[in-house]
Amino acid sequence: MQQTKQLHQADWSDHFVSFSNGNKGRLITIEMVGVAIGDQPLADASPLLAIDYDPVTKGNKLTISTGVNAIDYSHSINEPNEIWQQQDDNGKVISLEIKNQANTSTIIAFKS
Repeated sequence: MQQTKQLHQADWSDHFVSFSNGNKGRLITIEMVGVAIGDQPLADASPLLAIDYDPVTKGNKLTISTGVNAIDYSHSINEPNEIWQQQDDNGKVISLEIKNQANTSTIIAFKS
C-alpha cells in the first residue's frame, strides 16, 4: 500500500544527503503548483543529481539539481516549511512535495 509521510524539518539536511546518494540518476519531473501561478512544468525526464537543504541559519533554501556529472538544471525553493514523501508498496520514493511559506508547492515525481 502506498504511504505518504511528512519529513521533519530537523532531519532535512541529513535526509537529503543520503536520499541524493541513493536516488542519483533516477529520472524525475519537476513542477510548481500554486493558486497564484497555476501549474508550471519545470523539468521532464531529467536525471536527479542532488537535493540540498540549507537550514534557516544558512539561508533556508532547498535546491533540486539535475544532470549526470554536472548540473544541467537547478531549481531552488526559498523558505520551505513542509515536505511530504510518497512511497510505493515496496518503500521506494515515487514523489516529493515541498511547500514553501507562500503556499506554493514544488512536486518532484520519479519516473519508473
